[in-house]
Amino acid sequence: MVTIEDLTGIPEDKKKNAINILENLITFREEDETLSPIITGYNWYNTLINSDRIITLSHIHETEIYKQGMVNDLEELEYSPKFTLAHIRPKAGAFLHDLEFRIVDERGEPYKGLKIKDLRSGNYLDLKIFSLPLINYPEFLGAEGYLIDEDQGWELNIPFSDKIELFNLVELFLRKSGNVIYDKEGRPIEEPEEEKIKRKPWADAYAIPVLLLGKNAIKYVDELKYFTPVTKFSLIENHNEISFVINKKLSMLRNLPQYKDLLNLGFVAEICLANKPFIVNYVDKNR
Repeated sequence: MVTIEDLTGIPEDKKKNAINILENLITFREEDETLSPIITGYNWYNTLINSDRIITLSHIHETEIYKQGMVNDLEELEYSPKFTLAHIRPKAGAFLHDLEFRIVDERGEPYKGLKIKDLRSGNYLDLKIFSLPLINYPEFLGAEGYLIDEDQGWELNIPFSDKIELFNLVELFLRKSGNVIYDKEGRPIEEPEEEKIKRKPWADAYAIPVLLLGKNAIKYVDELKYFTPVTKFSLIENHNEISFVINKKLSMLRNLPQYKDLLNLGFVAEICLANKPFIVNYVDKNR
């Protein structure tokens, strides 16, 4: 597990300032006190990507059973388990909870690395009493934007060397990493159960997977129909990283004092590609 305290490569004052700014952007309010998040969350790592970040497919999750399924299928693409595991790093994050998110694994147990805080009360939810996404419970009507997930997991950053390798990886993760399938605009498609059985998504797959492709993939953007260019901001210092993804609200961020503050702290923007379901149904979702 990776805590904020584990980011020993970033000076304490800088780390504290960065986290405060990011938390303010997640809980940002308009002048009339309307909740209007600028970013949906951020991740932190106490190790760096084990390859050039501009040539990686990055993907986050948290359970071991999911990881094993992923490792097994990557082995069929001739990536050895040793190679795959060497490109996985622990991560943690804080982000807005979507009421449709799964909170339990396929055995009905709450995700081990997940905590959900209700900003209205300041308390954490007892996840053991909920077996379904929170949208199914009347007490969470109107809670959108007030629930913050604190999550522990891991991130795969697997490198690609050419277009063929990239497209093989993309095809595998589009097919296996999500519990739902989407069209080329990022909208969910109703999938017959028999088709889902044939597709065999990895156990504990989320409805909205997170896939990021490094800058070297941008040259293929016209062919990667399920992806769209987005901006990732990262503070990388020594062996630590704090980062977040933003899209439609980038122009709003640039007009806020927090933008200059982030740049002064050392956050750097880079263009990458993200899978459209993640952007359309989460990052750019109206709240």
